[in-house]
Amino acid sequence: MQQDGQYDAQDSFDLTQTADTIQPGLQTARHQLLDCLAAAIYTCDQNGFITFYNPAAAELWGREPELGKDLWCGSWKIWQPDGITPLSLDGCPMAIALKDGVSVRGVEIVVERPDGVRRHIMPHPDPVLDEHGRVTGAINMLVDITTLKEKENELRESQERFRKAALELEIKVEERTQELKEANEALLRTNAELEQFAFIASHDMQEPLRKIKAFSERLGNKLGPSVDEDARLYLDKIKNASDRMGTLINSILNYSRTSHQANQMEQTDLNEVLAQVLSDFEVRLEEQNTRVDVGTLPLLKAIPMQMNQLFYNLTSNSLKFCGEDSPCHLQISSRRLSAEEAGVHFPDSSQSYCEIVFKDNGIGFSPEFATNIFRIFERLHTRDQYEGTGIGLALCKKIVEMHSGQIFATSELQQGTAIHIILPL
Repeated sequence: MQQDGQYDAQDSFDLTQTADTIQPGLQTARHQLLDCLAAAIYTCDQNGFITFYNPAAAELWGREPELGKDLWCGSWKIWQPDGITPLSLDGCPMAIALKDGVSVRGVEIVVERPDGVRRHIMPHPDPVLDEHGRVTGAINMLVDITTLKEKENELRESQERFRKAALELEIKVEERTQELKEANEALLRTNAELEQFAFIASHDMQEPLRKIKAFSERLGNKLGPSVDEDARLYLDKIKNASDRMGTLINSILNYSRTSHQANQMEQTDLNEVLAQVLSDFEVRLEEQNTRVDVGTLPLLKAIPMQMNQLFYNLTSNSLKFCGEDSPCHLQISSRRLSAEEAGVHFPDSSQSYCEIVFKDNGIGFSPEFATNIFRIFERLHTRDQYEGTGIGLALCKKIVEMHSGQIFATSELQQGTAIHIILPL
């Protein structure tokens, strides 16, 4: 081999004849080596007639060529890599190697055998030169890359299917996102309208209610002591019903106002808020002989008025449902949650949280109602047993959620109730 990588005549040998200068054993070994190669290898003279081929070359050809009579391309139809555009014989890599005396690399072609089978191949022709640099023939190794091309096509088709699927998914996601956005906007409008309606309706009901109470009182005063027992009973029922309606209207007003106070957040000392609430209940706590144990509560960003309403409702609830067999005992405590504990309630948040617990020794309730008690107008007892509107705990839930928190209850019948409030610090 010359330094330029090309073969000269003395490097080549006629593999179909026994040369005097080659040991028979070495020639046999070379034949066996070429026969075992999966790549197709053949040689031709300067005119392109085949002088040697291995079994892989015959298989690629589609038949065994006749030495000295068949041209290197005699049995093939040849195309460009697209398999559509014909390739002239002069433009084939082997023809270029013979004509120009140069090695050819990196070229793909498609060939069709006599049986119609097409193969993608990559030829590696090298010219054979004599001592004067003249082309005396060529040697070619053909690598069958059909399987590789098929896999490339499959990969290309798979990528195209994936691209189309991704595009369709993107369109569907955009459509769904738009639908959700529109639904969310509609829900926000509906909620705003309902809150506005509740506010207006409750506000407008105040005036006729005041008139009912005022005229019933006037009627009672006008009738004086002479009014009979039935009439007095009817007047009392009117007054009691009016009082209950007034309480309900105020509760609805408070509930509807809650959403409009989100921009009133400020650093709030919950110890001060709770102290004010317990001060408001001072007389009632004494009347019910209630023991109150209070731990240290946190300082956090909140709406002070809503925290006051939250603690007021929870304290009122504990006193309302206090058992009759023993003095009331209310325990109010707070603790900082670990990251693992906070993750149970808010798995996607890195925020720190605290838990505030209002625990009493009252009548409790069955655990199956733990969710129901936070629904608006939900009552576990009749009005004759315990007064109330069914809005208090629903308002507590709304306040806690306004503060990006959670509220839940644990209880057993006759075992007291614990209201748990989880709030961000």
